[in-house]
Amino acid sequence: MLDSISFLRIIKTGFVNFWRNLWLSMAATMVMTITLVIFSTLFLMFMLTNYSIHTIQNTVDISVYFKIGLAEKQIASIQKSVESDSRVKEVTYVSATEAFNDFKDKHQNDPLITQSLNELTENPLPATLHIKANQLGDYPAIAQNLEKDQYKQFIDKVNFEDNRLVIERLGKILRFIITFGLGLVIVFAIIAILVIYNTITLTIYNRKEEVEIMRLVGATNWYIRGPFLTESILYSIFSTIITLLFLLPIFVKVIPRVVGYVNPQISFYSNNIFNFWILILMLFVLALVLSITSTTMAIRKYLKI
Repeated sequence: MLDSISFLRIIKTGFVNFWRNLWLSMAATMVMTITLVIFSTLFLMFMLTNYSIHTIQNTVDISVYFKIGLAEKQIASIQKSVESDSRVKEVTYVSATEAFNDFKDKHQNDPLITQSLNELTENPLPATLHIKANQLGDYPAIAQNLEKDQYKQFIDKVNFEDNRLVIERLGKILRFIITFGLGLVIVFAIIAILVIYNTITLTIYNRKEEVEIMRLVGATNWYIRGPFLTESILYSIFSTIITLLFLLPIFVKVIPRVVGYVNPQISFYSNNIFNFWILILMLFVLALVLSITSTTMAIRKYLKI
């Protein structure tokens, strides 16, 4: 077991090794930082795109316009059929009278439209169903189902094509970020492991005589290995700090504007859409895993104790 004095000596030796091989340490730290920056950037892009998709999902719907004069009983039957679809989240019915009154209220300050509406002898607006799906990918199937022959004599128009292009583009962007982003993170993670592995290997060779002396005086395995692990942890700490400084202005300035553009009614901070410190903790854990993995590999291969 290590006592407190031995533990402090291990930490001190790790710091000394870090500064003794400063250029190698800087190279390892920068490669790790690049890996963390790429990971965090892709993570934020994924979160923003995913948030945009969910925001659009909450605002878009399928509008089903019935033929004017269609009986309420027939509309209710179609509404019940739509609601039975497991892909449908919510169905809202707006009668022809409600649609006409809403239209009048929206344009009550426009004299020309108000005068035109007063001259009408019958309501020109149809009854409407507004359908929200559980997932964005469900909308095309729901719209296609409503365009079947069994509904053609009752439905005048299914308004979905206006939203189809936006939904498909966002879906493609999200898939690209996931596929390309994961590949990029894996590549740089491997590079980071190799760089740290080689750095620790060189450190072991530089301290070969010192390690031999520690063996002769009866130093424990953990006392010998500890400084190298401490050195790898320092790579993780410094790379996380540099990444934090890089992300902070993006998180404070850029992301709130993007979120506000997507949905002006959402307050970035009060709703805690993204948690900056959880992201930093994730990055530190990732850096720690990569650095300790590469260090352990080097120790097992080159430090025979």
